[in-house]
Amino acid sequence: MADLAATRTDAANSCPTCTRYSAQAVVCGQCQQHPPACTRVFASQYYVPPLVEMLHRFKYQGDSALLPPLAALMRAHPPPWLPESGIDAVVAMPLSAARLAERGFNQSAWLAENLAAHYGWPCLPPQAVQRAHRPPQSTLSRQERRRNVRGVFQIIGDVKNRNLLLIDDVVTTGATINELAQSLKRSGAAAVYAWTLAHPQ
Repeated sequence: MADLAATRTDAANSCPTCTRYSAQAVVCGQCQQHPPACTRVFASQYYVPPLVEMLHRFKYQGDSALLPPLAALMRAHPPPWLPESGIDAVVAMPLSAARLAERGFNQSAWLAENLAAHYGWPCLPPQAVQRAHRPPQSTLSRQERRRNVRGVFQIIGDVKNRNLLLIDDVVTTGATINELAQSLKRSGAAAVYAWTLAHPQ
């Protein structure tokens, strides 16, 4: 844990709406021109070794023993905006029914449940957000990722007038998080925040 503290993200120099480098944490030019659907986005760690190997074991090999230390990394470096965000409920990034059946678990749901229990937030039930099956985002280019997630989410649960916190393991381009945030806001959510474990440096 002491070694991993060295790979925490630099919140003081990250755009608060996309996590890209931005001096003094001002909203970057790209986000000013094209505001994302998320009010705020934050990643606790850079996606570098040894976290890469830890997440691979956690996500693809179902090593649940890694849940406590990975959740602890997030709690040790939480979003600076968290205290004033007024979170009403937590949403785990859903998997499609086919991918959930193949994997047997949702790693983002494990993280979301752990964090919700720690902070005292309720979690939206898994069936509240449904996701259509598409090719994995990790296999696609930046442009392909945006097209791949278009219209992929269906909101079943009641999210009206609620401040929601979306939990995911890794944010890369932000395409999936942005698409889900748009879907939640179209269904009446007051605001959507996103907190992920890691993003590429």
